[in-house]
Amino acid sequence: MLSAFETWTKWTDDGYGIDIVYLDCRKTYDSVSHPTLMEKLMNTNIDSAVVKWIAELPEGRRMRVKVRVELSDWILVLSGVPQGSVLGPLLFLIFINHLPQWIRDGMMLLFADDTKTYRKIMEVKDEVLFQQDLDSLVSWTRK
Repeated sequence: MLSAFETWTKWTDDGYGIDIVYLDCRKTYDSVSHPTLMEKLMNTNIDSAVVKWIAELPEGRRMRVKVRVELSDWILVLSGVPQGSVLGPLLFLIFINHLPQWIRDGMMLLFADDTKTYRKIMEVKDEVLFQQDLDSLVSWTRK
């Protein structure tokens, strides 16, 4: 945040505008696709035995809900990374690691599931380019 704030302050002091968008994807950790995550892991330099071990972690994971004394039936967990674990945040970061590549004209900062993208606005063209970056991010979320 301090890095972004320093940049924004300089731009403002120089008389420019700034467009900033904070991204907060709902239930981000819960929506990680297991097949997509495994594909991304296989495309890294992580040892194949480790990737195989990680791939087996979500297999057969089940959950249920408790309200007061009542328990729901167990259901299979088909997406997501475990929250509250050491490995969960790392897997999530691997999952979104390429996200900044979808931003061509603006800047992006990531911290866990908190993301901000921004651009210095000197003329109307800059606003159009920033909107194109945002449209690109929408495409990434759909993909």
